[in-house]
Amino acid sequence: MEVSATPFREMAPNRRAEDLSLAAEAILLAVRLGGVRAAVGAYWMLRIAALALRFDPPVSHLPQILTPDGSIEWALRQIPLTRERAIAESEIRRGEYLSANEGFYAPVGGEVTLTGEVAFSALQDVELVLSALPWVCSHVKDKEIESEIRSWLEIKGDL
Repeated sequence: MEVSATPFREMAPNRRAEDLSLAAEAILLAVRLGGVRAAVGAYWMLRIAALALRFDPPVSHLPQILTPDGSIEWALRQIPLTRERAIAESEIRRGEYLSANEGFYAPVGGEVTLTGEVAFSALQDVELVLSALPWVCSHVKDKEIESEIRSWLEIKGDL
């Protein structure tokens, strides 16, 4: 998906907008159908929005969700925890790591067998979305969104 929309590929400007819009639609559909976790969709939406910012001249007629404000606003809605709950979950995880014995960790040099489905915690999803916010946050115009970004990024180091 990202390769066909790369700014270094020669294509007509209207085709760029179409490809980027298609990428956004695919992400929205995958999240809506449950094919990917919402946080993964948010990560990729921010990645595509950041890619759109790299074009010179700028891509016109992009959907709102691919603008810096639109992509971040949508991504923030995909965060599964409040800031307070994310900090609390992080403290629980830190305590589990500090009190873990050898059975907690995978054996070094040995085989690892995963039983059942691998689950991702809500905290991991928060961290995934926060890792992508800096790609577009400097381009945000809405002061409320900017304030919300700042609030999340301020706790990122505590997670």
